[in-house]
Amino acid sequence: MFFRSKIFYIRMWVISTSLSLFWLNVCSQSEIDSINKHRLQEVNINHYEDQRVYDGPASIQIFHAKRIKQLPVLQLSDALKYMSGVVIKDYGGTGGMKTISVRGLGTQHTGVAYDEITISDCQTGQIDLSKLTLDNVGSLQLIVGADDKIFLPARLLSYSSLLKIKTVNAIPDKNFGLRVGGTIGLYGYYSTQAAIFTKIKSKKYQHRLFYWNLFTDLMRSKGDYPYIIKYGGANDSISREIRKNSTVHSCNIETNAVWQIDQTQRLNVKLYYYGSDRELPPATVFYSNNSHQKLWNRNAFVQVHYHNYFNKKWAYQVNAKANYDYTRYLDPEYLNEQGFLDNHYHQTEGYLSNAVQYTPIATDEESKKIRLLQFSLSQDAFIQHLDANSLNYQEPSRITSLSAISMNIAGNQWKITGNLLFTYVDNILKNVLDISDFSHLSPTVGASFKINKTFSLRTFYKNIFRMPTFNDLYYREVGNIYLMPEKTHQWNVGAVVDDVFVVHRKVSTSVTLDSYFNIVKDKIVAFPSHNLFTWTMLNYGKVYVIGIELNNVWKYHISKKQYILLNGNITYQKAIDRTDKESKTFNHQIPYTPLFSGSISLSWYNPWFTISYSLIASGKRYTLPQNIPSNEVQPYFDHSISLARDFNLNSSTFSLKAEFLNIANQHYEIIRNYPMQGFGFRFRFIYNFGK
Repeated sequence: MFFRSKIFYIRMWVISTSLSLFWLNVCSQSEIDSINKHRLQEVNINHYEDQRVYDGPASIQIFHAKRIKQLPVLQLSDALKYMSGVVIKDYGGTGGMKTISVRGLGTQHTGVAYDEITISDCQTGQIDLSKLTLDNVGSLQLIVGADDKIFLPARLLSYSSLLKIKTVNAIPDKNFGLRVGGTIGLYGYYSTQAAIFTKIKSKKYQHRLFYWNLFTDLMRSKGDYPYIIKYGGANDSISREIRKNSTVHSCNIETNAVWQIDQTQRLNVKLYYYGSDRELPPATVFYSNNSHQKLWNRNAFVQVHYHNYFNKKWAYQVNAKANYDYTRYLDPEYLNEQGFLDNHYHQTEGYLSNAVQYTPIATDEESKKIRLLQFSLSQDAFIQHLDANSLNYQEPSRITSLSAISMNIAGNQWKITGNLLFTYVDNILKNVLDISDFSHLSPTVGASFKINKTFSLRTFYKNIFRMPTFNDLYYREVGNIYLMPEKTHQWNVGAVVDDVFVVHRKVSTSVTLDSYFNIVKDKIVAFPSHNLFTWTMLNYGKVYVIGIELNNVWKYHISKKQYILLNGNITYQKAIDRTDKESKTFNHQIPYTPLFSGSISLSWYNPWFTISYSLIASGKRYTLPQNIPSNEVQPYFDHSISLARDFNLNSSTFSLKAEFLNIANQHYEIIRNYPMQGFGFRFRFIYNFGK
């Protein structure tokens, strides 16, 4: 096993190093005149549309910081609830865990990329979005399908859907900036943010500069909001309780350094730290409202990105990351021999990616039958290791190689893109030699067709899978080391109507309509064996997902400085169990997936203030696979209003925002027995200084 792993390391190192040296050699052999003639200047985008409709082969939803700022949202997970096809599992309270699931495929199938490099959790496969602060986000992108931006690390292609979070969208025009802010709210919530940036431009070289920023976010919440327990039917008694053991303290510190070497070369370095101490509130079981469970988390990583557009045909990028994650879970009332449970987990990961892009054809001439032809080759390798003090935990490691070749070809009215991803996984267990390797080939293909200036069609197919997590494979008596990955097949057909003007060109609208069909095979499920405390993980399940997503944006131009923006989306998603025709759950909706869900936001922008109304709605869901009344979680409607005003003061701005949340004071649950907050109020202020 050691010899095999050593050979694997050497092979990955040789491949990555060879790619780097080869493309650097290509650069050195290019003529200087040719490079200067065809240099591709990077453009800093400092203005964003309120909402952009994407008409390529993939289904892409984008929220920029300007749009996020107007919504009554506090956390990253709150903003994602306004995207179609998304299910956010929210375990209640500011400090509760938040995970994302897209189009019924499960949390582990959605990747989360932070400035183009993925966040990972090899233990559970679930990314807790509550760890990421929203105040430092420049844009959010949710990508499902075949993205025509192919110059990417292979790891970004290895998910059924991908959430991209960008913090540094563009280098600002100002040379120095400072931002301080704070938020206070009900139930002991307060947070403070501070950010500083500086830019140094070279006097000798026109396009050379150095940019650096530092961002900090400190948050505390007591989370002692009231909620209601119903002890029976509609006519039975109720109890009004206070959420307990919900206090959370968290700290985010992040710094970015960007060295713009010239017009075509850039080096980015990010240092990140997150720490939190949380009390874990209990499930609201009858007559039991006390808990003393606690969770500590520390996460730190450094990531590096470098790219170089050598000339009009060749480009190269390298990405690297080192990650450390520590988690401690304490249950002082656990019923075991010791009388408590105190688990410690240490995760480490090393990651390296090389990618090259070749563009033999790129022209703006309308007469060309093919206006764009691109190829991309990327090679990623990463190693993950988990240590735990849990009894009989196996201390697993995993080495993964991802190789992807991608192509993008486009004409005047059409575009075709696709990639072929090869995955090789080497599982390593301490003192165990008979763990099998795994390899898989995943194709993706997509196409879009522009019928006229405003109307286009798109379609894609994507085959992908997710590896079993370390908990699935090795956790105590539950794990099964012979589990196969879950395999997914995704089909999508959609239409896009982009920026159509009506009513004397005062009203514009954009619409996207997508229908999709997904199949999940070899779904990993847990079955009880000889008692309810000993479970076995098996590849058994099969799930069919049929869905329709409608997104609509209306913009009414009142005057040059005033307009009204209406955003709405609705999702129909039938995600059913197709495992066993004899089962009581056959053709039943899978847990926590509503048949209907949607959101609406209405904003009035004017020179004096911005006022926004938003509604998030979700239909009936079920807590367990069997769709019976006792497993129902009731529908909910969450109404909120926000009012914002910006004051311009010479070279600075002062922003105020008031948010009135869940104004109907509806007591609802997203996850059974984890009640959400009723009516709430928050007040936020931000001071920006720059010159």
